[in-house]
Amino acid sequence: LFDVVSISVIKQIDLLNSIDIVNIVWAYATVDYPIPELFDAISKSTVKQIDAFTSQDIAKILQAYAKMGHPSKELFDAASKISTKNIRTCNSQVIANTLWAYATMDHSAPTLFDAASESIVTKIDRYNPQELSMIICAYAKVDHSAPELFHAAVHPSIQKINNFSSQGIANILWAYATADYLAPELFDAASQSAIKRIDTFNSQAVANTLWAYATAGHSAPELFHSASQVTIKRIDTFNSQALANTVWAYATAGHLSKELFDVVSISVIKQIDLLNSIDIVNIVWAYATVDYPIPELFDAISKSTVKQIDAFTSQDIAKILQAYAKMGHPSKELFDAASKISTKNIRTCNSQVIANTLWAYATMDHSAPTLFDAASESIVTKIDRYNPQELSMIICAYAKVDHSAPELFHAAVHPSIQKINNFSSQGIANILWAYATADYLAPELFDAASQSAIKRIDTFNSQAVANTLWAYATAGHSAPELFHSASQVTIKRIDTFNSQALANTVWAYATAGHLSKELFDVVSI
Repeated sequence: LFDVVSISVIKQIDLLNSIDIVNIVWAYATVDYPIPELFDAISKSTVKQIDAFTSQDIAKILQAYAKMGHPSKELFDAASKISTKNIRTCNSQVIANTLWAYATMDHSAPTLFDAASESIVTKIDRYNPQELSMIICAYAKVDHSAPELFHAAVHPSIQKINNFSSQGIANILWAYATADYLAPELFDAASQSAIKRIDTFNSQAVANTLWAYATAGHSAPELFHSASQVTIKRIDTFNSQALANTVWAYATAGHLSKELFDVVSISVIKQIDLLNSIDIVNIVWAYATVDYPIPELFDAISKSTVKQIDAFTSQDIAKILQAYAKMGHPSKELFDAASKISTKNIRTCNSQVIANTLWAYATMDHSAPTLFDAASESIVTKIDRYNPQELSMIICAYAKVDHSAPELFHAAVHPSIQKINNFSSQGIANILWAYATADYLAPELFDAASQSAIKRIDTFNSQAVANTLWAYATAGHSAPELFHSASQVTIKRIDTFNSQALANTVWAYATAGHLSKELFDVVSI
C-alpha cells in the first residue's frame, strides 16, 4: 500500500496542498518506511509553496525528515527563513521540535537559532521539561553558542527536575557538559533526582549521565555508586560505546569500582569486534588511569586495534600506547603495527603526540629504530615548538632505548637552556640523566640546569636529587654549589631515600670528589 501510494503521490505532486504534504510525510515517518524518491519530490513541492505552511506544519515536516534521516538542503534552508520570521508567534512545542530537527540533521541555521534563543529566554517558564531538554540539546549538538539561553534554562530546569524523564535528565546534562557551560546547581539537583530513580535509566541514559558529570568535573559520588549497581545488573544491555563512555567517566571522575570494571571488561571482550577507534581509546585510557590491569582485556583490545590500525589517528595511537606502557602490558604486534603508522605520519604529528609515542616505546623497551630515526629528523626541524616536559620525555626516551641521535641531542640543548626555569624538578633531573646516559656532553645545559636547580632544590624529591647528582658525576661536570645544596636537602629527607637513591647519591659525591661527612654519616645510618 505505502509503495503504490508513494508512486501515485509523486505523479500528483503538483496537486498536493500543505495539509496533504504534512499528513503524508508524517505517515511515512511514523511507520518508519523510507522512500527517498517520495521525500525528494515532496521536498521540492514544499519549497515551492513554503509560504502556505504554518510554523506548526513546517515543524512537523522537518521532524519527519529528521526522523527518517532524509537530508534536504533546499527544504531546511527555506523553512529556516519562515521559522525565523515567525519565531515570536510560535508556541514552545513548535520551537522545540523545529530546533530538534535541525540539530538531528546537523543542518546549520545560525539566524534561526539566534532568533529562537532570544524568544525562548523571554518565555522560558512556559517550556515543559521535555521541551527544555530538546532545546538545550539542539544548541549543544550544533555547537551554537547561546549563553543567555543556557543561563535562563537552569532555574526552571531545577524547579521541574522531578518531572523530567530519565532520558530528559541525561540529555540536558549531556548538553550542558558538551557546551562547556557550568551549572552546578542544576547538576546537584539532577543528581539527587537521578539517584531516586536510577533503575528507570536505560543503558544509554546511564552512560550519558555519567559522561556529563565527568566532563563537567562535577563530583557526584553517590550517583556514581548507584549507577555502578545498575550498570552491573544490566551490563548486557550496554553497547560498546556505552561501555566505553561509562568506564571513561568513572576514570575521569576518579571513582574506581572494581566490580564494575571487572564486568565491563568481560562485556567488552564479548563485543570486541564491534569496538571502533574511539571506544578503544577511551577504554584503555580508563583502565590505565585507574591503574586496574586486566591482561585478558588488553590482549583482546590489542588484537582488535591491530586489525583496524589504519582507522586510528596518530593521537589515538599515542594514547593507546601510553596506556599499555603505563600498565606495563607488552604487545609486540600492537607496538610493531603502531610504529609503521606513526613513522608514516610523523611529520604531521604535533609535539605532544611525538613525545608521548616515544615515551611509550622507551617505557616498554620496545625497539623501533625506524620510528626513532624519523622522529629525530622531524623534531630537529621544529625543536622550538617543544615545551620543557616534551623535551625531557623525548631526550629520555632516546637515552633509555640507547638510540643514537646526536643531531637531536645537539638541537635540544639551546631550547632547553632557554626554557630551563620552566622545567619541573623531575624534568631537569630526567634530561640531565638522559644526556649523561647517552654520553653526550652539554656543558652549557648542565651549567644552566645547576643554577636553576640550586634555587629550588627543596622541590626535588629523593629520586630527582639522586638522578641529578648521578648525571653531573657521570658527565664529569663540576657543580660544587649544587652538590652542597643537595647535601642539605638529602640530610633533611634521608628517610625518603630508597636503597638505590642512597647508593647513587654517595656514588655521585665520591665520583665528583665532593666529601660531605655529615651526609655520608646519615647515609651510613
